[in-house]
Amino acid sequence: MVVAGSISLIVFSCAEEEKIKPSEPVSITPKVLPDLSDAIQKRVEEKPEEAVALLDKYNKEFPDSPKILIQLSRALIDLGQFSLAAFRLDQAISAGGTKDLLLESAEAHELAGDLNSAQDRLTEYLKIYPENPETWLSLARILNKNGMDTEALNAFEKASEQTNAEDCILMGNLYLKKKIYVQAEHWFRESAKKESVSSVLPLLGLLRVNLATGDENSAEALILAIEKSAPKSLENSPQRKKYEALLVKRRLADFAQRGVITQNLSISELAQALLQEPQTLEEPVVSSGPKLAPLLSSPSVVELDPDEPATEFPLDPVNSSQSLAEAFASPQFEQTDSTSIELGWSAYLEGNYATALQYARDAIKENNKEAEAWRLSSQAHFQLGQIRDAEMTILEAIRHAPDDLMNRIDYLNISRETLSSTRYLRELEKTHERFPNSGEILWQLARRYHIVERMPVTAGILYRKLLKVVPEGSGLYLQAEMELLKIKNL
Repeated sequence: MVVAGSISLIVFSCAEEEKIKPSEPVSITPKVLPDLSDAIQKRVEEKPEEAVALLDKYNKEFPDSPKILIQLSRALIDLGQFSLAAFRLDQAISAGGTKDLLLESAEAHELAGDLNSAQDRLTEYLKIYPENPETWLSLARILNKNGMDTEALNAFEKASEQTNAEDCILMGNLYLKKKIYVQAEHWFRESAKKESVSSVLPLLGLLRVNLATGDENSAEALILAIEKSAPKSLENSPQRKKYEALLVKRRLADFAQRGVITQNLSISELAQALLQEPQTLEEPVVSSGPKLAPLLSSPSVVELDPDEPATEFPLDPVNSSQSLAEAFASPQFEQTDSTSIELGWSAYLEGNYATALQYARDAIKENNKEAEAWRLSSQAHFQLGQIRDAEMTILEAIRHAPDDLMNRIDYLNISRETLSSTRYLRELEKTHERFPNSGEILWQLARRYHIVERMPVTAGILYRKLLKVVPEGSGLYLQAEMELLKIKNL
């Protein structure tokens, strides 16, 4: 038993030594981030779908990698998925990305239509880098869109040297809204100086300032100058009735001299009447010889003054049977029956938009499925400043002729005034999908991404498509080539 106990003790001791003996270290090989050059190359080759698929795979393996998240967000922007791109950028910042990413995040949120988040990101960035005028300018534009007038003006003032002509118009309107007329006038004039191509917008702003301050002399001069340089541009102004009343009050005598009846005339028609030289009426030549008796049944019988020598007036042998009224009547032309639509377009081209609208309504009564009648109605409403009516009627035209490209182009021109930036872009993209070979639509879409959305990569893709669609050497072809050169030099 003693021997057995000793043996058990020895075995137990060996087991304890095995437990106490330290285990050998296990080597762990850390995961290495994948090379992202393939994904970047996919973006360069304008294959954003493939780039997103590849980066999504990398992100699942390394979910907190700022480098992967940044490239993924940029590929999503190329793909037009702005909300998801903004989310990924915010993830990259939270995962330790640099604060410079706040600018990209703000841009992505703005593209997604989330202006409040864009405003927050820019504000956070400016707390770190307060001396960045370009960022102040971006923030000012967003604050203006968000209706924060005072904050927008303060931000604009911090970036006044960076402003363009459109920004100056915004500042002028904001100061005008606050009734700070001196500053409003200053910024409208600055806008005119900064314009690369002169437009009527600064003049319209100055006109509103003059009207608000009661400077009728300057207001009248501006109305005539605007009408002369840009006819009918005052027609869409919300204050056109005030302009009409001003001209009638100050120039009533001139209208009477010109024989103009001011009632129911638009501001453009009133201004045009004043811009034209007054007609000079020639003095009638009063003959001392014989007069025609007013009630003679035959024009060949004339009562002569007995003191005057008789003079014979030979009759035209061809028209000797004509009455006196027929002889002095305006020449008759053969009339051809024209449709209401033809008459309406004729009136439209002559600038008689109210008449064109009436003809359009007549045509709709005749056939309410006639798309061209609805289109004429829309164009007349648009020229008369009735934007909502113009939008509804052009939608009717599209409903009856969904494959008519002109109807779609008219709708885009009108909806630019009524839709938000994001919604308008969506409509433009839908139109491009329906008419992929339309150079005009493709050009508008490319310009929208380039100038408004500030996405040069996407714009470059569209410009290259345009080169394949339009004839080489055409105006759009040359324009697209120029824009591609600009993007390349960025």
